[in-house]
Amino acid sequence: MNPDLKSLYRDTLLKHSREPSNRELLPCANATAKLKNPLCGDLVSIHLQIDDDHVKQATFEAQCCSICMASASMLTENVARSPIQETQVFASSLIDMLTDPDKKLSLPENDLNALSGVKEFPSRIRCATLPWEALLAALAGRVKDQV
Repeated sequence: MNPDLKSLYRDTLLKHSREPSNRELLPCANATAKLKNPLCGDLVSIHLQIDDDHVKQATFEAQCCSICMASASMLTENVARSPIQETQVFASSLIDMLTDPDKKLSLPENDLNALSGVKEFPSRIRCATLPWEALLAALAGRVKDQV
């Protein structure tokens, strides 16, 4: 990966970790999931307001590292106002692309591209995928609390 691209990814992740979007409780949430990475202690809760088979709003609460924080922030920006089925497929694909070293990342032209830089650090991949796994759990219609 070229140095300019690494710098862009690092800057994007830092921006989202320092000034995360939608980091708050969502009082009108009707789907939620809370997951913990026991290896590092990252803890993230995803809160969704779902109406008419669409994610109307997404927020998160977290006590986690900067990569997990940035990933959760980007998640909330990218799934709001999206159909549930498309969101599930996208989240599953993103997790697969981050966890499979042979898969290339094909992400929208937005901040999510910064997550592709995490593939160079296998020990941090779970940090990036944890919020997306919580999203899938919430979308599955379960209130999931795996702490």
